[in-house]
Amino acid sequence: MEGRYNYQHFKFAPYKRLFGDFLKSMPIGSEAPDFACTDTEGRRTRLSDYRGRSFVVLEFGCITCAPAVTQSALYSTSISRKLVSRFAGKGVEFLMVYTREAHPGERTPGHRSFREKMEAARRFKKVDRISLRVLVDGLDGRIHRKYGLLPNMVYIVDKKGNIAYKASWTDAGDVGEALSNLLLWEKGAKTRHTVGMVEKFHFIKDDNIRLHSRIYARGGEQALREIREELGLDV
Repeated sequence: MEGRYNYQHFKFAPYKRLFGDFLKSMPIGSEAPDFACTDTEGRRTRLSDYRGRSFVVLEFGCITCAPAVTQSALYSTSISRKLVSRFAGKGVEFLMVYTREAHPGERTPGHRSFREKMEAARRFKKVDRISLRVLVDGLDGRIHRKYGLLPNMVYIVDKKGNIAYKASWTDAGDVGEALSNLLLWEKGAKTRHTVGMVEKFHFIKDDNIRLHSRIYARGGEQALREIREELGLDV
């Protein structure tokens, strides 16, 4: 799966190792890897453009990854529907990096060209009403590879360009709490809060199987079958 970035069949086993690698790589306080790419509107951007100006929430996802779709857009507590407006004007930029298809199938296959990938990203932004700026990674996944290859990771990069928060799975509520704490920390001596750093396993309850099934069906019957076979989910 990792040798050939865009796969046509989902297998769970490689992700077990990727999760372990994610835990060990890029610790809090380390410099976030810089990158440049094009968004769905054709605008070019570079992560370091925000240095000194904004905190950056950097989420990874695609149209066939149910947790990415729900946490970025569909739930009332999602990043698009709650966090973007909540932190508007507070020095926070929200970016989504469009990755390979996590659950490809006959309806939405693994990308075979950058054009296909751009079309999928534009469909994702339109269908799910994504209010984040969607950046389209290269066909070879060069940005995704730098950050860990998991399907729905999220990072917060501080104004110095360092990683201030990382999660292997996006939880919009937890991201919002982290942003609030970072903004308080930025005020420094003006607050009476104590700053601490926490590492933990975070359990996310998300059992909306009916909605997840509709999202996985975007890949096609193959995607649903492989979800059942590889993960044992009743979709």
